[in-house]
Amino acid sequence: MTETIPRRELILQEAAHLFREKSYPGSNLRELARRSGIQGGSIYHHFASKQEILFQLMDHTMSDMIERLTERLAEAHTPLEKLRTTVYFHIEYHVTGPDQTYITDEELRNLEPENYLKVVAKRDRYQRIVEDILSAGKAEHGWLLDEPKLYTRALIKMCAGVSTWFKPEGELNIEQIAEAYINLFSNGLLPR
Repeated sequence: MTETIPRRELILQEAAHLFREKSYPGSNLRELARRSGIQGGSIYHHFASKQEILFQLMDHTMSDMIERLTERLAEAHTPLEKLRTTVYFHIEYHVTGPDQTYITDEELRNLEPENYLKVVAKRDRYQRIVEDILSAGKAEHGWLLDEPKLYTRALIKMCAGVSTWFKPEGELNIEQIAEAYINLFSNGLLPR
């Protein structure tokens, strides 16, 4: 039995792919409707504008990342366990949803001011989760990090970048990549 994707979800899925392929400014709703298998004007039954589609994509992605990471962190107890959980989650999320995460990372400049502020607030909330883990490691284990925000941004970008080169049939799977990144990053945090 084939699973049917709700029309609104299908439009968002196709929009993420289209916006990644052609950029947000380079995309139009006519092509999005065609890719979604609907008539051009039918998009307006689901979304008021192309801007709303972009915002919904980004807002959903950030909310989903916050919710899922928070759930996974509930099972981790030490800063190192939390760091391991975060690195694995961030890589896995970006590899399995590259269109949505790419749009969320790269198309912020195309959001209208009000939408921009909402998405950035969620992005900052996600970053604070990671920053708090690093700060806890500094407090509890003497991790060397004089600039927690900088380390947080570096870790997030390093993990997100895996989606640009990862191949499921490649030499390393997600778990192996995550473990290598954890070792690389955490060894740099150890007191000397």
